[in-house]
Amino acid sequence: MMDKAQLKNAVISQLQKQIQSLQHQINALTLDAQNDAKSSAGDKHETGLAMMHLEQEKLAAKLQQQLHVLSTAQKIPTDVIHKKVGLGSVVQTNFGVFFIGVSLQPFVFQGEKVFCVSPQAPLVQHLTGKQVNAEILFNGLTYKIFQIF
Repeated sequence: MMDKAQLKNAVISQLQKQIQSLQHQINALTLDAQNDAKSSAGDKHETGLAMMHLEQEKLAAKLQQQLHVLSTAQKIPTDVIHKKVGLGSVVQTNFGVFFIGVSLQPFVFQGEKVFCVSPQAPLVQHLTGKQVNAEILFNGLTYKIFQIF
């Protein structure tokens, strides 16, 4: 059985790495823009700066989104024992392990690939409220719930 608290900490760690990466990318673009501003002039230069600024805005929006996801992940309770699928559940199915809470790229935890999905995800909408041994049909696949913890 997976330790939910450790899994939640692993999710938070993954999110923090993504946030750090975004912050480094934003800082690098800011530095590049400052260096460019000192050494160039003309239309080509202005276009380059505008493109860097747009990229910075995209990264800043992505950073804000990831900070919100991190805040949500930190609030997920791990001491609740789930009998039914819901927020904070770890669900073992025939298609893998799902952590219901926040959306994140799959990663390996304690030797198993874990899919982190938001409660709003279509699959989770079908799983919510289901118990062990329940089966649901989603996108032509039958998911069977083996364990919920």
